[in-house]
Amino acid sequence: MSLACKFSFRWHLVRFIALTSCVMALKPVAQPSPSSLSHLQSQPLPSPSPASHPTLFEKHSAEATSVHFVHPFNTDHPKSYLYYESYTTGGIAIGDINQDQKPDLFFAGAPVSNALFEQVDPFNFTNTTATRLPPHPNQWATGSTMVDIDQDGDLDIYVCNYDSPNLLFINEGPDQPMSEQAASFKINIVDACLMPSFADYDHDGDLDLFLLTNRYVKPGGRPPRPPIGIQNGKPFILPAYEKFYYLRQTGPSSYTAEATGRPDRLFRNNGDGTYSEVSSESGIGAPGHGLSATWWDFNSDGWVDLYVANDYTDPDHLYRNNGDGTFTDVIAEVMPYTSWSSMGANCGDLNNDGRMDFMVADMAATTHFKRQIAMGEMGDRLWFLENAWPRQVSRNTLFINTPAGRFLETSFLAGLAATDWTWAIQLADYDNDGRLDVFTTNGTSRMFTDADHPITLAMMIGKTEEDLWKEEPFFKEPNLAFKNLGDMRFEEIGAQWGLNHVGMSYAAAHGDLDGDGDLDLVTADLDEPIAIYENHSTGHRVIIQLKGTSGNTHGVGAMIELSAAQSGTQVRWVHPVRGYMSSNEPITHFGLGDDTTIDRLVVTWPNGARQVFTHLPGNRRYVITEAEGTDEALPSPNQELPLWAERSDDLGLVFKHEEAGFDDRQRQPLLPAMHSRLGGGMAWGDANGDGLEDLYLAGAAGQAGALFLQTGQGSFTKDTSNQVVFNSHRRHEDMAALWLDSEGDGDLDLLVTSGGVECNPNDPILHDRLYLNNGQGRLTVAPKGMLPPLAASSSCAVATDFDQDGDLDVFIGGRVIPGRYPETPSSRLLRNDQGQWVDVTEEVAPGLRKVGMVTSALWSDLNGDGLIDLMVALEYGAIQLFKQQGQRLVHQTKVSGLSGHHGWWNALQGADVDQDGDIDILAMNAGLNTKYGEPTTTSPISLFYGAMDATRRPRLIEAYWEAGTLFPIRGRATVGSIMPWVDQKFPTYRDYARASLQDIYPQEMLNQAQRLEANQLASGLWINRGDGTFDWKAFPRMAQTSPGYGVMVSDVDGNGRMDFYASQNQYSREPATGLWRGGIGCMGHFDDNSQLNLHTSQKTGWMVPGDGKGLTLCDANLDGWPDLAVAQNNDRLLLFENQAEGDHQPLCIALKGTQGNPHGVGAQLSILQKGRKGALHEIYAGSGYLSQSTPRIYVQRPENGFAVEVRWPDGSRSEHAFSKATENLITLAHPGLNLQP
Repeated sequence: MSLACKFSFRWHLVRFIALTSCVMALKPVAQPSPSSLSHLQSQPLPSPSPASHPTLFEKHSAEATSVHFVHPFNTDHPKSYLYYESYTTGGIAIGDINQDQKPDLFFAGAPVSNALFEQVDPFNFTNTTATRLPPHPNQWATGSTMVDIDQDGDLDIYVCNYDSPNLLFINEGPDQPMSEQAASFKINIVDACLMPSFADYDHDGDLDLFLLTNRYVKPGGRPPRPPIGIQNGKPFILPAYEKFYYLRQTGPSSYTAEATGRPDRLFRNNGDGTYSEVSSESGIGAPGHGLSATWWDFNSDGWVDLYVANDYTDPDHLYRNNGDGTFTDVIAEVMPYTSWSSMGANCGDLNNDGRMDFMVADMAATTHFKRQIAMGEMGDRLWFLENAWPRQVSRNTLFINTPAGRFLETSFLAGLAATDWTWAIQLADYDNDGRLDVFTTNGTSRMFTDADHPITLAMMIGKTEEDLWKEEPFFKEPNLAFKNLGDMRFEEIGAQWGLNHVGMSYAAAHGDLDGDGDLDLVTADLDEPIAIYENHSTGHRVIIQLKGTSGNTHGVGAMIELSAAQSGTQVRWVHPVRGYMSSNEPITHFGLGDDTTIDRLVVTWPNGARQVFTHLPGNRRYVITEAEGTDEALPSPNQELPLWAERSDDLGLVFKHEEAGFDDRQRQPLLPAMHSRLGGGMAWGDANGDGLEDLYLAGAAGQAGALFLQTGQGSFTKDTSNQVVFNSHRRHEDMAALWLDSEGDGDLDLLVTSGGVECNPNDPILHDRLYLNNGQGRLTVAPKGMLPPLAASSSCAVATDFDQDGDLDVFIGGRVIPGRYPETPSSRLLRNDQGQWVDVTEEVAPGLRKVGMVTSALWSDLNGDGLIDLMVALEYGAIQLFKQQGQRLVHQTKVSGLSGHHGWWNALQGADVDQDGDIDILAMNAGLNTKYGEPTTTSPISLFYGAMDATRRPRLIEAYWEAGTLFPIRGRATVGSIMPWVDQKFPTYRDYARASLQDIYPQEMLNQAQRLEANQLASGLWINRGDGTFDWKAFPRMAQTSPGYGVMVSDVDGNGRMDFYASQNQYSREPATGLWRGGIGCMGHFDDNSQLNLHTSQKTGWMVPGDGKGLTLCDANLDGWPDLAVAQNNDRLLLFENQAEGDHQPLCIALKGTQGNPHGVGAQLSILQKGRKGALHEIYAGSGYLSQSTPRIYVQRPENGFAVEVRWPDGSRSEHAFSKATENLITLAHPGLNLQP
């Protein structure tokens, strides 16, 4: 079928018809009436033809479309220096200029004149530039948008220019010449403008204007002398250069002059056809190298907010609309970090949860070779990476919206962290399956980050970027397309979709060019014709066009929600300006997948009015006209209290863990992460014998720990009586803390392990400490020799009565040897012999001493034989299992099913998740949202440690697999600065990039080196088969957004389900990797199939924004509801108070054990009711990450008539019957105490 015939079929066969004449009657949900029905018109879309084209998209040639337009690379242009900046090509705007129901194309010309192409048939255009656009030669046009600025119902065109007046082409009607009226509207701005974007930010019914700027390029390059002056001891940029430079801090007291970005500008629509600049008073206008600006309502409060993406070191901004004409930059509060070279950006609901997510492009390479040739000397950028806030990362960022007020960042998890040198991001459902896909344009005029072609400030004296780069070749890269598979998985499918054009693509826009209901694409490629791609999707779809009745005639800023049976609920934000320098057709598209009917369609207009329609047929184009009033009110905010409220300050628990800033890399420059920042432990126990649980908080090196005592009034006071003894050990790095009765005298003593690397191996500050209690809460240091004098950097401490002699024994994990990571440290098993602690590791547990780099451990009876077993979590290793056999701990990892999963495990917690009567194990790991990806047994992450050259000094070499080859992770500059022979062996970055690990390092040295591997980075659940063997079940992907640390499982709300809580994040990675803070802590519950269901759809009050570490269960306010405490490394303690209320308060069960084990640590208990035994519970002294929770158990309050069955640590059993749970707390005594329950 010819294009002309196809157009006749698609456009002239159908016509607009009122909804009232449809076969299916369509009724609004709220108060249906004839007047409301008239606000909806529709026309059927042509049925998709059977898939005949081999790819989803078909690229039409310029000859076929008659769009003969090129952004040429013209080195003779007087502004050719702009090719080496962000102004290389002009943008694209799509819209129906002549109101014939066929979208037209406008191209901002950049080095050539602007052009308008009006569509006459599908994918057949005519150039109407000469008859429609006033000529404006000698201007370098950048971005543009189509907008009805004069409110007459048709689209006008606003165009940004570089350093010449912006233009406004007013549409005077079909076939009429447009008139240029920017001056009369008072928006003929002269600046380094890049892109305009309109929105009604003040809710007055008309569209205001934001102008994104970039920078002025100084002719002639940098001056020979730094343009910096000194006044009163402070540096400043000399006035003559303020237009071009700013002071960038490169160290604590060092600065350099770098190219400055221009202030962005905001203009308010006065309602009389003019605009007034309000940048200063609105709080918008910070300078920056702006590359995209996106209006969106990130917090769903009905007021449109603004994200500004800035290049290089300029910070991005997220301007929250305060609703009073002002904005506040909240990016540091809302985003965990940002992209470094932020480029195009876009918003959309990528996980179909009803909230707007956000993606920002950067320049991260997709292959090892390209990554390596872009990894040059960091220089003073290292200081910036370690000190900017929010931190910046050299890759794309994908921000997932949450009701907590902070975004998750999931680019690695989704497979979208690296898309090469990306300019535009478009988010749309290109295959009509109900999920938003991702399209990126790539390439640039030169590879400006080429490490083999470094540019220094000195080289730029008297020269522009053009002078330095003009002899270099184009940097062409393929465009990429990612199909959304759901569950935060995206598959790169550009070649299969026909979108993998190799070139220098900049702007991109989409629209329904042929009226068939799917989205077609248009891209601007440097030195090539405009590319037009026809979408051949066959899925069901719908197009929505809004008609506003006020000054916002296209409904810019509206939100549309669509619900259908199979595809679920989808939301779209109505705004044409997306991506990079481009404006999409002002329509809204939904893919429906297998659905042919829309159950419910809701339009929320910018003023808050809502129109609701139900039972709409799919495969139609709808035009919805704004109505007076509203069909239904906006949903009221949930008035229910969230389950949690952070109240540490209110309860008197004011404590901040403070690191001293030790740099581990001085001794081991190639460390993947620092081990001086692993602290954040805590322990609950009754320190002063008043029956109330007190809290010890571990300090950092140089900071003493602190003890907080419960007052009995639901609050705490800091204990001062023991601070002197704690201060005497402030040089120690506290790790784990453990309350236990060391001497069997009936009070709780305090054991604190010492860790960190702020010392040499065997330094006395690595000795663990035991503080003995006098029975009234006064602590003294235990006599020398009571603890074995092992000076080792420790991690966890966990206690149980493994030898069943009535007192508690302790396992202490060895974490690291200072300055010698990853050499195996020493762990130890200490038996309590009447208050004297004896190291029985070799005697009782052969192999445990050098088990590995221990992060966590758990004592648990895993096979129900009445003997306590030991599980040990390792960094770079499998979780280890030592089963007790005759008071010996026998290594049983291989037969347990654990051995194949080598991870960077951080924490272990036990719970009967599947409620089958045995203990399952929750294991927290690094997660799947890091640059290390998702390693496997055949493609693990490897770490080599050993001599790599003639110096024989041990070195750390990280390696990973790509396409069957093992490559180094670190770049030539970093490695060469440590081992200069690498630079000599590989003179260029390209040489190094092509080399495998075996090409770089002698094979014999690799063979001799210690080699560690990780093939499993997911956190998850080890399900106990009942005999102490296990099956692995990874947690959902959204629980993998960041490393997991503290973990707790308990029925905190008394509904009978096992609730799950975990702290997340890690701030100690090397600078180029950046902070791992994409998570905010996890909260959820386990269902009947042991599947973790995360609670992400409502406000819960639970959020751990920092470097979350220890997590404990407690009752901090003594109201009988379990609370949660979270320690953060180098940050303040968080105490989450349980705000649940009602008659479903959980029952709290405490045990009263025998002397030496007063809380029955190691006991197991379950509820018996109506002949059924409930979940098994176990009492721990130390679990999770550096944590000791209350020894009490919380369970769903039983109905009348129940019993509690207890198996005590010494093997004895007891059953305690109750007719009714009348109290919130019941205490069950060991049968040997001869006490009544």
